[in-house]
Amino acid sequence: MRATAAAALVALVTLAVPARAAEPACQSYTRASSAAPELVRAWLAHSSDVNVRVCPPAGADTAAVPLYRSESAVAHENGVCSYASHVLTAAGSGGRRQLRRDEHGDAQRMALATGPCPAPPQAYTETYDVSAPAFVAAMHLWNEASGAVRVFDAEWRDGHGAGERATPAAARLRTAIGAGRLKGAPVLRIVRLSGATLRRRYALFVADPDRAPQQSTLYVIYLSRWIGGPWHISGVADAAD
Repeated sequence: MRATAAAALVALVTLAVPARAAEPACQSYTRASSAAPELVRAWLAHSSDVNVRVCPPAGADTAAVPLYRSESAVAHENGVCSYASHVLTAAGSGGRRQLRRDEHGDAQRMALATGPCPAPPQAYTETYDVSAPAFVAAMHLWNEASGAVRVFDAEWRDGHGAGERATPAAARLRTAIGAGRLKGAPVLRIVRLSGATLRRRYALFVADPDRAPQQSTLYVIYLSRWIGGPWHISGVADAAD
């Protein structure tokens, strides 16, 4: 897939979720939080979610509306820790103002379960329409490919055929892997892509370790497999976050 298409996909997913840069300053509220804002208390009173995370607006506009995200309890199943995460928007005015769920902001955050589930949100990957088995397979493939050039080369060759040249983004990614700059790099998002019924395609978003100062770029690594077949790397692009 061309970089322009990857940029469109990054933009689509980014619109649905607040930027990660805001998370360190976020405040989490539960039903037991006495300091919870009235909008948050009203939401938790009728919702099955266990907490609402409130983040300051991005940038210097102090008059902008805060960012709200509700979260379910963490579940541990099939080797994966996960919880549902929903974007909330404030609607109405005066006494009728309330939080509403933005259906376009629904995500499942997942982490490989190597022990007790970590506390959200750190260590979790945002996923969209990704099953637990697909998440495990994608994470294992990335962990192996990002740590060794020979694994990356084998996965690229199996996904493209012998002799096909790598894209410029794939060549840069290979160089970064060879230098050890991507070993253990976290996967920020995984998105299932629409396509053929018998073929599964996913996009993994990973921060570019070689990006210039004041610049935020992502590697978009495409994985695919035919039903019943093995996973392979089928493409690499880059785009701005």
